[in-house]
Amino acid sequence: MDRRGRDPYPWLIVGYGAALFLVALVHYRQEARALRSVGGPVAAFVLDSVPALALAYVGYWLSKRGLSAADHRRIAQWCVGGSALFVAAIGATFVVRLFEGRIPAEPVFPLLIAAEAGALAGVVAGYYNVRALRDARRARTVTDALTFVNSLIRHDLRNDLNVIRGHAELLADDESGDPARGPDSSAVIEEKSAEALTRIETTRAITNTLIGEPDLDTVDLASMAAEMATQTENAFDVPVVTDLPDRAPVTANAGLRSVVDNLLENAAEHNDADEPEIEVAVEAEAAAVTLRVSDNGSGIPDAEKEALFESPPDGDGGGLSLVRTLVDGYGGDIRVEDNEPTGTTFVVTLPRADAAGDGDALRPSAGASEGPPGDDGRESSE
Repeated sequence: MDRRGRDPYPWLIVGYGAALFLVALVHYRQEARALRSVGGPVAAFVLDSVPALALAYVGYWLSKRGLSAADHRRIAQWCVGGSALFVAAIGATFVVRLFEGRIPAEPVFPLLIAAEAGALAGVVAGYYNVRALRDARRARTVTDALTFVNSLIRHDLRNDLNVIRGHAELLADDESGDPARGPDSSAVIEEKSAEALTRIETTRAITNTLIGEPDLDTVDLASMAAEMATQTENAFDVPVVTDLPDRAPVTANAGLRSVVDNLLENAAEHNDADEPEIEVAVEAEAAAVTLRVSDNGSGIPDAEKEALFESPPDGDGGGLSLVRTLVDGYGGDIRVEDNEPTGTTFVVTLPRADAAGDGDALRPSAGASEGPPGDDGRESSE
């Protein structure tokens, strides 16, 4: 699931430093033969070789820092750019001298120093640029997390509490003795109270995941998908067909509910078919678990698929942008595919939890049902 993998950019920096060292060595040997002395060429070789070796070491050091390939690429670009800029500056002085009719003496030595100094300066500048960008992304993520929490408290949780208060008032005002009203309101209060507690737990898990401090555990994606499919079917009056295994343990937390909920809600709200239908499938393999949420709408153009996961302009911190951030936090991957014959499929792949056997306990999804309905694999959530 680690999309970082191995990348060549730190080793390109190592190679560039080694190449500069070899040039310095060749230049030293040429100067030693030409001058028939050791002192001056040795001093020049030290000045040339030490920065080159330092650059090679910095490249190796970067390979151990745990940065992404994109970060390494940016640093390598700064390295090459800095080296080229310094060489161009020194080279410009040589051009001026040539126009003046003066031939520069020993141009290789200052050009080597310029290339090495520029490369080192570029690496340092690139590294701190990458750190600044990562800090900015982290700050933006924290802001999104706080915005999401604020949105959930103001809307979803407030709605649940308003329902609870309304039914509590019904119970308080019920003097008719009609048993149908009292027990019904009691059931609603119990249900909404449980939903409110679930939202609080989910919000805590999402916030911790967004800020990079997730408390991951084993979660059964199959039972969670079954529960959320039923809720979506009831809320949007859209048939949801499920294809779920008995168990699908993944490494995540309660925030996974928001991933499934957002994908199902997106499939229901944006389905423009005459007879909309949603399909939810979970496939558990040896090392990974794959969730597929499909609709039979008109589909999404290829040019717009990647932009689906960008933060919305209003900065509400939710939706598909939140889904991708959470999936990344769980070490997973999400992509968009075309559904056949029409529609869109969101595919989420998560690491499978390392369960030793059937007796291992799975952490139930907050408020989840006992498991997916039926044992025949594919059926409606109705």
